[in-house]
Amino acid sequence: MRLSFTKIIFTVALACSGVFAQDLCPHFLLEKDLVVNIEGRFVNETKSRTSLDVQWRHHPQALDTFFVTFPNEKPFHFVTAGEYRYMEFENPRVKRQLGLHHLRETIGQTPLKLDDLELLANGSFLCKDTTEQPATILSTAFSNMWWSMSTNRLEEPDSIAMRGAFKESRTFRVRQWKDFSGTRLPTLVKLSSDKYQGEIWVRSAYTAEALKEDPIKSRYKNGFNGLFRKVPGEGKRKIPLILKLNQELLRN
Repeated sequence: MRLSFTKIIFTVALACSGVFAQDLCPHFLLEKDLVVNIEGRFVNETKSRTSLDVQWRHHPQALDTFFVTFPNEKPFHFVTAGEYRYMEFENPRVKRQLGLHHLRETIGQTPLKLDDLELLANGSFLCKDTTEQPATILSTAFSNMWWSMSTNRLEEPDSIAMRGAFKESRTFRVRQWKDFSGTRLPTLVKLSSDKYQGEIWVRSAYTAEALKEDPIKSRYKNGFNGLFRKVPGEGKRKIPLILKLNQELLRN
């Protein structure tokens, strides 16, 4: 039996209402403004070697931006405001609005997903009754890719398992935690699954004020114009203008 468009919308809204009715218990890797430089080296599902560099600018009260570069591939940046997100490319300059289902997409040829960036930025998980589910098992709130994340402990875990769509699972082994500008971060992480493997390093992390002394700035000299423009100030997370315009078009 075919469902009418109205019934489909109602069904989707009803399914989502279960999520919105529950309280959210965010789990953040970062609690303050910080710039984090990350490097990843992988053997992907096709057994090819691949890599990427990411500069993550975290702003709890504004937009989070991830500048992603690859060897011999087109760079982009991923911007998230919590409920809204988009990717931006250059030459030509293009902005692509993203829905939750787009977060399943891989980042370049690496095994990482856009949803990995979203979870880093926003850490939206559902609050669970710890009498029914251990506190070390976290259920994602809005993710379309990963459904759960289990850790061996809440403080500085060294083992993290994730499970999600298409029966996909993977494990992170944290070999070391280190203090960066007063924040503890994992500096060397081993990623493994039955399809791929790799290693992820946090190369540096520092406050936004230290951008002018960015140790990897030269790596981006041929990248985006304005890559090191002034970071957003304090205030609520803002909806980018491109998304506001798209919303108006959809309403009309």
